Amino acid sequence: MKKKLLFLIPLFLILTQCKKDDDDPEYVIREYSEQVNVDHQLLEDYLRTHTFNYEDFVNQINVDVKIDTLTDFNSSRQSLYDLANVKTINVTDSNGDNVSHNLYYIIAREGLNEKPSVADSVYIAYDGLLTDGYVFDNRKFPIWLDLANSLEGFREGVSELKTGNFTENSNGTISYTSFGVGIFFMPSGIGYFENTSSGIPEYSPLIFSVKLMTYTPTDHDNDGILSIFEDVDGDGKPFGDDSDGDNLWNMYDVDDDGDGILTINEIDKNNDNVIDDSNNDGTPDYLDPNN
Repeated sequence: MKKKLLFLIPLFLILTQCKKDDDDPEYVIREYSEQVNVDHQLLEDYLRTHTFNYEDFVNQINVDVKIDTLTDFNSSRQSLYDLANVKTINVTDSNGDNVSHNLYYIIAREGLNEKPSVADSVYIAYDGLLTDGYVFDNRKFPIWLDLANSLEGFREGVSELKTGNFTENSNGTISYTSFGVGIFFMPSGIGYFENTSSGIPEYSPLIFSVKLMTYTPTDHDNDGILSIFEDVDGDGKPFGDDSDGDNLWNMYDVDDDGDGILTINEIDKNNDNVIDDSNNDGTPDYLDPNN
């Protein structure tokens, strides 16, 4: 399964990607199953030899993540490895097999309110870097980002954070406090994998530190059903779900069952705030081409 980048995404996701020439004798396309072990080892070595300023997040309101190398002078500090959680994400390889990838993540500050789904739009600031410390992108000031169009590892990480509080200032600006802050360490299989981007070589594990200010539940096709609820196969992700087999995912399809009636007109025809299932077969009308 190759990663496809879509539209309306920030710099670290839209930088020109180059695919190596398959005729290049020095270039070999790798399988996810072989690369993931290399990436996991590289990331775990990095996590064991680095730390961050975790104490600063106890009482300080607005603080940046600062990653530092562990040395003899600070060896008593907890490593990133000690602090990290692991989220397993399956990626399908060319043989159709699932290959488990570990997303290592640290919640520096959880946030106070709600978590976004992997298909929502988020208002975030972030830094993106490689394991050698090279910063390939950063957003000091928050921007809106559609998680559905983001790297898989990125959206899975951000969905672990909660939003904060906000107040409107006298000059019309908005201030955010107590927002979630996280650090995510992802193998290349849930990043760019064999693709390259400006400053990002192929098969590069990626690191992101992210501040989540707020989010908006998103209905990409404006059909009256939030995109995350168009997950008809129940895997927690609406990506790839295509009820009518027209090669257009339900989250982008205004007629999910392909019966010529717009989904928005089939959800609740009698306006009783209950999704309609006219023949009581367990399939909502908007997913049932016979209704």
